[in-house]
This record gives sequence, C-alpha cells and structure tokens, in this order.
Amino acid sequence: MASEADEIQPALVEPGPQAVVDKAASVASSQASAAEEYVIVHSGPRKASKKTIPVDDDEPLIDTTAALAKNSKKTRRTQKLQQKRQKKAAARDRPESFLDLPAELLQEILGYLQPSELHRVQLLNHATRQFILQNERAIAKDILDRRYWVLQRCFPLPVPIEEVDEASRAALQNPRREKMTEVHKKPYQHIKPLDPQVLCSCPTCLVAWNNLNVVLDLAHFQSYLNTREPIPMIPRGTSPEWNTELTEAHAKVVQRAMVRFPPQTRVHQHNKMISTKTLHPNTLYSVTERDANGFDKFLERDGALVRPSWDVPFHRDNYYGLLAYIPNRKWSREEYRWMYYAHGSHERDLEWTRRWFMPKPDHDNQSAPVATT
Repeated sequence: MASEADEIQPALVEPGPQAVVDKAASVASSQASAAEEYVIVHSGPRKASKKTIPVDDDEPLIDTTAALAKNSKKTRRTQKLQQKRQKKAAARDRPESFLDLPAELLQEILGYLQPSELHRVQLLNHATRQFILQNERAIAKDILDRRYWVLQRCFPLPVPIEEVDEASRAALQNPRREKMTEVHKKPYQHIKPLDPQVLCSCPTCLVAWNNLNVVLDLAHFQSYLNTREPIPMIPRGTSPEWNTELTEAHAKVVQRAMVRFPPQTRVHQHNKMISTKTLHPNTLYSVTERDANGFDKFLERDGALVRPSWDVPFHRDNYYGLLAYIPNRKWSREEYRWMYYAHGSHERDLEWTRRWFMPKPDHDNQSAPVATT
C-alpha cells in the first residue's frame, strides 16, 4: 500500500514552471498541424449574379439593293467612248516617242544639234520633218546663237524689198540714184547680180548679197584648193552653162536663207586630207582638229594673228591666197577685241538714201491757192 501511495503522490504534485511551458508548446503545435491538415477549398461554380443582362439576338440590317444593269445601244456606246478616253489619257501619261514631249522642250533639244545632224534627224519620219519645218526659224536661231555667234554677225542677210517702207523704196528706185550706182551693178563671173525688184539695193544689202554668194562659191571650190587643182577659168565676156547653173544655185540658197533662216554654210574644210597631194594652205586659218568641233569660237582669237578680210574676192583667182573670208569686222588694239559693224548699217544707208534721193514734190503742177474775200 505504501508503494502505490508513493507512485500516486507525484501525480498529485503541482507541475513546475518548465512543465507548463512544454505543455503550451505541444498544444500550439498540435493546433497548427490541425489547421494545416484541414484546409477548405471551394471548387464548385460561383453563384450567378441576380442581375440579368438583356441580349439582342437580332443582326444589323444590311442594304443589298443594287442598281439594275442597263443594257442598251446608247449605254454600250457611252462605255466604249469612256474606254477610249481612258486609253488616250494613259498613252499621254507614258510618251512612246520623243515627239510626245512638249514642243518647247523638243525645240530646245534640237537647238543643240549641228546643221548636218539636224538634217539627218529631219529624214527620220514624216512627223519629225513636219515639226522641224514648222519650227525651223526658232531652231535655226538657237543653233546660230549657240554655235555660230561670230558668223551670223559677219554675214547678215539682205532685206527683201517688201520689208522696206514706201519712202525708202521710192528713194532707192530714183533714176538719178540708179545712174550713180551703175558701177556697183557690173556682174561678176562668180556672183549673180542682185535684183532690185526683189531685194533692197542699199550698199549694205548689196554687200551682204555678194558676201553670201562668195562664201558659197568658195566652199564649192575648196576641194580644188586643198588638192592643188586649178580652178576652171572663164574667158572674159563668156558665161558657160556650168557657171550659170552654179551661180543660180548659190543665189537660190541665199534667197531661201532670207525666208527660212537656215544654218550658215561651212566656209571651208578644216585640214582634212583628201589625197596625197599637198594641202592648200597647210593650216587653214590656224585651225586645229580641236577647234573644228562645230563651233566658231576660234574666229575670236587674237587679231594680231588673224588677217582681217577687207576686200571682197572679186575673182576666183583671189581664192588661192585666201585663208578665210570673215568680213564686217575689225580688230581694236585699244580694246583688244573684234569690233563688228554690220549691225544697224542697213538703217543708216536707208536714212542717207532718203536724204539725198527722195523724190521732191512737183510744185509746177500744183494749182495756186484761190484768194478768198
């Protein structure tokens, strides 16, 4: 009995502080493990909201009405015309030929060509030829201003008699003037005489006519000079048929130039070897192959090295010692440049002719005024 009482006695004894702490820790750990073990997860569907949203099942209306197809002769004609217009507009937007370019642009392009190149382009087709002929005056002016600036001032064109005013025309055709100027009307063998009924016969126009015919004649016989072949001579007082035809052809060229304004004719060939014979002269006007490039800028070189053309070659014998014929200018040593004096001389000659040869009014045939009271 004593032993059982001893065993029960420790159980009735109050626990110490350490025992209380251990017990509280064990209770807390048991609660935590219980909380971790029994986690509630809601896996069912969520409750629907009590608020209802109305849904419109009707689709939006689409207008599918279309215009009725018209099928008539008038409608088909209209559609064909519209298609043709569209094709023409598309063709205009894409030029197929250089003739489709604007006229001003095409004229500017042709103005950069040489006369020989322009002649070859003219033979391309009928449309190109028509365009060049319609605009030849403007194209020729561009070529002259760009390539032959010197020659166009040295070789002015004579003026047609229709462009001369009535007073000047009457003074030019005065019998007293015609008698005084007979010495200038003597025909040359290589120049056709000027017709005063067609061209102005003032000194400027007369010299211009002679200069242009001389240039054409010199170009015709340039091959003779280059190969040292003698130029055919004509006995005095005779006029063979070949010479008449040649002068007539040159006169027609000058007359066409007055109307159509074509490019200037080349004066000579530039040092081109034609045969094994000696050329005449060795260097024409001191021109090199670089200078002979389709421009006349070499004519503006120093006047001390270039001989001016003072005298008209009145006979073909003068061609042998003539390097080049560039009239109507002189070299100024003070200003060190060429002075061109052909511009304005025609008007000055007409003014002088009117002053000295204007027909005076006949006072004898006029009736005396009647006195009035």
